[in-house]
Amino acid sequence: MTTQTTATNDSAPADADVHRIDIPSATEDPAAYVTALLDVAGDRDAFDVLAKTPVWAAALFADLPTELAETVPEPGEWPAAFVVGHLFDVDIVYGFRWRLVATEDNPVYPGYDEQLWAPLPRLPFRQMLDAWTGLRASNVALLASFSPEDWQRTGRHGEQGGETMEVMIRKVIGHDIAHINQIYRAIRLVRQAAGLEVAELDATYASLGLR
Repeated sequence: MTTQTTATNDSAPADADVHRIDIPSATEDPAAYVTALLDVAGDRDAFDVLAKTPVWAAALFADLPTELAETVPEPGEWPAAFVVGHLFDVDIVYGFRWRLVATEDNPVYPGYDEQLWAPLPRLPFRQMLDAWTGLRASNVALLASFSPEDWQRTGRHGEQGGETMEVMIRKVIGHDIAHINQIYRAIRLVRQAAGLEVAELDATYASLGLR
């Protein structure tokens, strides 16, 4: 149940202290983009992150009205619901690339413009979240079937150059974490603007251990 509040919540972090992950533009600086994603991924367990990301997102959206999920949090930022649509797109793209690399020798695959994909027609938000959860589960099952040798198979990204399957997977881990952070920050802003408390949201995000 959502709680209305008009007072400042002393237990919530000040805006300046809210955890923020910024990733360089993949289009403007592909090398810096890849480095940043791999840095965010660190040595985290691939299957732990990939399987849990939709669960983390659902927890952050838990009691948020759909109209707020679809509200622009601040100029230049996507609504939190748009981020879920983007993550669905990424699972389509990487699911294709992983299958391609698993079945062909050093295939070449193109990049894509996420800004042009983002406004494409979508399912209603809650159905979109469910669809992404199912698609991610399918991709995790695929990755779980790969051998250590498969993780060293290679492909060539049209913008970022050659990469192993392992690097591709770890890029998605970093991407997941960065966008869960973006979802958290977007939800926090729209909750505050609507006069809703954010302490429980902050606690949920902190429990994910993504700092």
